[in-house]
Amino acid sequence: MNPRWSSDFSYGYFRRILRVIKSNFQLHLISESPVILNMIGQPKLVLRHDIDVSPKRALRMAEIESGFDVCSTYMVITDSPLYCIEDEVQKKIFRRVIDMGHEIGLHFDLDDDERANNCGISAIEARIYSARRRLEDIIGLPVLSISLHRPIPQFLRGPMMVCGMVNAYSKELMTWYLSDSRGYWREGEPLPKLLEHDKPMLQLLIHPIWWGDKHLSAEARLQAFFDTEAKGQLPQHIEVFDSALADTIPAVRRTGLKHRGEKR
Repeated sequence: MNPRWSSDFSYGYFRRILRVIKSNFQLHLISESPVILNMIGQPKLVLRHDIDVSPKRALRMAEIESGFDVCSTYMVITDSPLYCIEDEVQKKIFRRVIDMGHEIGLHFDLDDDERANNCGISAIEARIYSARRRLEDIIGLPVLSISLHRPIPQFLRGPMMVCGMVNAYSKELMTWYLSDSRGYWREGEPLPKLLEHDKPMLQLLIHPIWWGDKHLSAEARLQAFFDTEAKGQLPQHIEVFDSALADTIPAVRRTGLKHRGEKR
């Protein structure tokens, strides 16, 4: 039986998750992982958000977490086709996230050639360092953690440190790992697992794009986001935006395409 679960991606359910992890875990930032791995006592949890699509959506999650006195790590793509980190609006969002006590990390995206060639870390070190410096210039703080966008197999369960940053996909941080990638929980509903934990440390990955005031499927959520962002734009700009969205999240097809019979 397929355990994947996608029945509630509302902010109300997210608040339920926060209540449970506050009661059952010690919460830490990704950058703190090397220090806390060998600490005894209450189970540890690192809460991570990969900002694949929308810093604005990430800010909403950060605000909700702040209301629960929860701090987490928000991973930013420096060369995203969907948002520009040098834009003043995005810079203000990152500053607000930091002011609430959250951490900004680097969400690094391999290019097409690197992905096709299954490159190793050494082959992309220069690009990683460059992206790190660029993000540090934007936020005015050291960037201490990194996650890869759609990581290829050799990066999974890799070294703890990559280019001087804590690797969210390190072996130590993947021992117990729950993720809502592609708009569903591949291991089943998360709340029961959080309540019945039996391991010393959990990494919980949440993508802000899949969440909202009311539950929607991943396909419908992506369509709603597309409709909002495309409103009032010129057709040629909409086409570019649609292509960028498809390239960033290739595994989820927004519902409107099915209805109109469009092709990407």
